[in-house]
Amino acid sequence: MKATLSSVAAQSNVSKITVSRAFSHPDKVHPETLKRVLETASEMGYVVNTAARNLRARDSKTIGIVNPDMGNPFFGGLTRMMTLEAEKAGYDTLIFDSRESQEHENRIIDKLIGYNVDAIVLSVISSDRNYQPAYMAQLEALNIPVILVDRELDISSCSGVYIDNLDCGLQAGRYLLDRKAQRVVVVSGPEDSNVARERVTGLSAALAGKVASFEVLYADFYMDIAASITSDYLQNNPPPDFFVGCNNQISLGIIKSCIDRQLQPMKDVSLFSIDEVSHAAIYGFNFPCISHDLHEMAWQVINLAIRRATESDIKPGKVIVRGKMLAG
Repeated sequence: MKATLSSVAAQSNVSKITVSRAFSHPDKVHPETLKRVLETASEMGYVVNTAARNLRARDSKTIGIVNPDMGNPFFGGLTRMMTLEAEKAGYDTLIFDSRESQEHENRIIDKLIGYNVDAIVLSVISSDRNYQPAYMAQLEALNIPVILVDRELDISSCSGVYIDNLDCGLQAGRYLLDRKAQRVVVVSGPEDSNVARERVTGLSAALAGKVASFEVLYADFYMDIAASITSDYLQNNPPPDFFVGCNNQISLGIIKSCIDRQLQPMKDVSLFSIDEVSHAAIYGFNFPCISHDLHEMAWQVINLAIRRATESDIKPGKVIVRGKMLAG
């Protein structure tokens, strides 16, 4: 039998009004009751009908933006541009920093549901494609579209705007070959990161059989961790022809480690960064990198968010933005 509002209410041991409110105004339902109703509805295969969904107010003209690290110039710059693009379209934005914390991310999503946002732009805390946050089912049930940014998840209900990470690695590899690099050391993000894995795969494919050595040091997407990993390497090995940093914070960590060991970047050891390192030229470091078109990404994200929020026949889609080589 097809699940109905009444059958979900009976199975959840609540009234039909409570079930209806769980989908239309979840902030007005006790958290434990809300959890029970949503889980029961999911288990029974209950789908909110179109008429019921249209009862939910869709005129807040507000988009929620959730980033994992606003201190990172990539996310900070992208958020600023998304805010400007939303403003041009007549939308306000609510901006949150999850600080790479699952607890904070969950709480922020709950807040945005309560604020009745029209859509949520989300860079999740995990770069693992198999990350499955529980709140996704609730957002889908409430018909709140989610636009993923940078970090892709295997969730069919989400749209997404992503960097072509494999191509970033290929471009970096071709650049290193042009410079006749022979000893290459890549400082990567975590092994389970889809972003890091694709960038390393591209590099490996471009350099396979064409360099004397290719080593990957797994760190994290943070400066201090990357600096520590790089320092450990330099303590036991001579500097390579090129260090490759898999994001801007990793590249900063490599720079820090080199300076600590009295090695001057781009003279004593060369560096390639997949991401621009903000204001590096001020300190005398003018090195090659892959630059990401933040303006294009911002426009694509906001366009997807508004279309998903206002046009019921728009299906989730994916946009890939290719990076641009800056030779330094």
